[in-house]
Amino acid sequence: MSYKAFTSRSFKINLVNLIKEIENSSLVEIVVISKPKSYHYNDNYLWASFGVMAVAFTFMMFAPIIINMYLIYIYTMLSFIGTYLLLHIFPFLGRLFISKSKMARNVDIYGRAIFQKAGIRYTQERIGVLFYISYFEKMVYVIPDRGAFMRLPEDLWAQISKDMNSIFHSAFPASAFLKKLEGLKEIFAKYIPPIENDINELPDKINVNL
Repeated sequence: MSYKAFTSRSFKINLVNLIKEIENSSLVEIVVISKPKSYHYNDNYLWASFGVMAVAFTFMMFAPIIINMYLIYIYTMLSFIGTYLLLHIFPFLGRLFISKSKMARNVDIYGRAIFQKAGIRYTQERIGVLFYISYFEKMVYVIPDRGAFMRLPEDLWAQISKDMNSIFHSAFPASAFLKKLEGLKEIFAKYIPPIENDINELPDKINVNL
């Protein structure tokens, strides 16, 4: 399933309804933002393309058959251009040339920037929680504000993050995400119970562009 599943009308409607249910049963303020990727990774694609080009050039130069110099030049350029285009067209190929640590670092940077720009830290009780979905990296970054983080056991936050990231093991990650989020309803109701006259401090739909 492609990233479009996270931008579909049905997903957005189900997500807004689910967030309302969770926030009606607890004090927590949920924000879910998804992006196709957290970085362009052009530098990785360039280095990978240079590597393929070097291999192709070396092979043709030392091949047991004589290859016209013009053809060597053309094939060398085509190997670079073809590799670069393929890495952009097929994301699963692109990820092969990017370390997990770099992807995690970029998701962390982008996610924290979204947390700040979206104003999630401005709730009165500091109980905002951001679920940032970065599709290319296959990661869900969970960022609780200080008040929310202190109310739940630290190991429970770690388990929530692990469970959320498991959605990409599913054939339908968008549906899996909604199911995982629904499973947090009782947890938030237990550790961050509602109060009288609670108001919705954060909009259920936030679009942040960086």
